[in-house]
Amino acid sequence: MIKSKSTTDTNGKSSANTYQLTSITTNKPLMVRCLLSIAIASSLLLVGCGDDNDDNDTAVVIFPTSVETINAFSTTQIDAIPGLENTGTPDAKCDIKVEKVTYQTVGAAGEVTNATAALMLPSGDSVDCQGDRPVLLYAHGTTTDKDYDFSQVANPNNSGSGEATLIAANFAAQGYIVVAPNYAGYDESNLDYHPYLVADQQAADMADALDSARTIIARQQHANDSDYTDIDDSGELFISGYSQGGYVAMATARLLESQNKPVTAIAPLSGPYALAAFGDAIFSGNVNIGATRFAPLLATGLQKKYGDIYRNTTEIFSSHYAGTQLPSMLSFAELVAGNQLPENALFERNPENNSTLDSLPPPSVPFAFIGFDDDDYLIRTDFRTAYVADALENPDGLIARKGAFPAANPQNNLRKALKLNDLRGYVPKTPTLLCGGNQDPTVYYDLNTNSMAAIIRGNIQSNPTLNVNVTVLDVDKTNANARPDNTTVQTIGRAMTNPWVFTSAIDDVQDRFATNFNAVYDTARDNAIDAGGTEQQAAQAAQAAILGIYHGGLASTACTQATREFFDQDFRASVNPI
Repeated sequence: MIKSKSTTDTNGKSSANTYQLTSITTNKPLMVRCLLSIAIASSLLLVGCGDDNDDNDTAVVIFPTSVETINAFSTTQIDAIPGLENTGTPDAKCDIKVEKVTYQTVGAAGEVTNATAALMLPSGDSVDCQGDRPVLLYAHGTTTDKDYDFSQVANPNNSGSGEATLIAANFAAQGYIVVAPNYAGYDESNLDYHPYLVADQQAADMADALDSARTIIARQQHANDSDYTDIDDSGELFISGYSQGGYVAMATARLLESQNKPVTAIAPLSGPYALAAFGDAIFSGNVNIGATRFAPLLATGLQKKYGDIYRNTTEIFSSHYAGTQLPSMLSFAELVAGNQLPENALFERNPENNSTLDSLPPPSVPFAFIGFDDDDYLIRTDFRTAYVADALENPDGLIARKGAFPAANPQNNLRKALKLNDLRGYVPKTPTLLCGGNQDPTVYYDLNTNSMAAIIRGNIQSNPTLNVNVTVLDVDKTNANARPDNTTVQTIGRAMTNPWVFTSAIDDVQDRFATNFNAVYDTARDNAIDAGGTEQQAAQAAQAAILGIYHGGLASTACTQATREFFDQDFRASVNPI
């Protein structure tokens, strides 16, 4: 069943040219607000079904596929949206029509539920905006906001707006049909949790959204809907996503490849692919920025999937936080203000009489101290101690520097679950871009992206006949002198033959990143000096500003620019629609 499409263009929303978008900017009033607590919150706006969709053809349909119109933008309106400056976004070639698709999928425990996805359609007179068009299947980053909605392009009243606008301008406005699921548990989904980083569920959710969007396109064309009649699905499928979405994009590619479904190219960006090692690093004391957002989402999703992470939330979370449910209709700032989550502190600082935690080396990341507090912290110390004891007894290969893969036989149930959802070992069969920034304080680059690159390279060395085409891009060369043994561009397998290697595209991405990085740092430092701060205080303010915007502002926009350039190469294959 298809819902009647709305006849209003904005559903009562304000005109597009009044919308705002968080962006990289050098305006001093904006950077004055880059105190660490605020900056961290803003940076994470970007930080996000059966196993085989063929089996779902005979499933009972409880939630029929439907579609509704959300908004439309002309090229002039797209180019005028505030916030796209300094992001490397090109001028729009196409107008965009934004629809919302509702579809059936399942949760982590296999329960039937519904979810929604944005469907962005290019239109216009240009040859890039009509006829056979490629499809981008996009996975968004982490959010704690229940009402996150990727269809809310350029709407500052929805937390999905920033990432949605960036993708709309870089892809839909350049001629891609964009399918971007909100995921089960968000927006209008009836699921009361989100299966965060549950690889099989998240991949199947993405595949369900893609199938449903393609069903809608075919049905609306058959109904002679003017929004659909001038475009066709070319069968070229590109998959990308950032942060959580980078992980989801990789898991989705793995699923579709296992089903022998054609994928043209993929670009997982800044994702926690080495999930088990990442968990061990955090529990050992290297607490990342945003940990108090991620931990409840992850624990709940894995508990729903496996049922043995805890018997009660009071076993893992401090008692005053054990009742907090995510996603929430309250913003993260409201959750913190209401004492429902700590802002940064994941663990207790210096617990007494704990030989297990005392045996750990000091954290290696300089900002880890903000992840600890004497009294107000999220994870119970006894839960952390049991996890760490198993990590010391059964170490991850990456953490112990004795291999590249998860522990062979972890005993802790959370570590077992993380291992089951770890993506190390996946070797992509399609042209691939892995992108991130080496100073990312939220998703550690070397532990995740670089480790995946090393594993893929190792697979080629042991099996030279593998047909691999992987480019690994570190967008951050601002600290190249401190990393003399690390190259910022790695070409693995056939990647050296990709056309963009012989252009300035990669240099342009890295140069823009460096310009934006330095602008953020210098502006925050100057603001602190102007406010009467010392040189030390100014340096701390600048570092806080970088921490706050690195993952969700600097690296995300740079990797989006790189993805667009990567997908625009001539390796696109002529394939049939799935």
